[in-house]
Amino acid sequence: MPYYDAYLIPISPAKLDAYRDVSRRIGAVYREYGALKIVDILLDDQGGDGASFHAEEARAALGDDLRDFAAAAGAQDGETVILSWTEWPDKQARDEGLAKVLADPRVQPDPEDGVIFEGRRLVSGAFMHLGSL
Repeated sequence: MPYYDAYLIPISPAKLDAYRDVSRRIGAVYREYGALKIVDILLDDQGGDGASFHAEEARAALGDDLRDFAAAAGAQDGETVILSWTEWPDKQARDEGLAKVLADPRVQPDPEDGVIFEGRRLVSGAFMHLGSL
């Protein structure tokens, strides 16, 4: 059953090109060690706020208690958010592959890249497949 690693990455829009370059480079290493797919998607700040994704009655009941995605990701003023995920064939392939990825010198930070995003603010988690439509 597929297994996933997912990340929320608050980032300055000025750093998006650098992020793309690093993601391509590191993504190739992930694929080499068994990842099936790496997807990076960018928050569309014109796509709606937290209330936009709730039915009218839910919005009325919850009032101002609805958070938008940027707030949930901890984005600061002037930042956007990347949602990234890596798909693996299964948990065992992920555990073995990720251990190899993290030991590979090609994924270590390159001082020439500078700071693209603050790693301490990255939110990550491992996910089991629940279903697809």
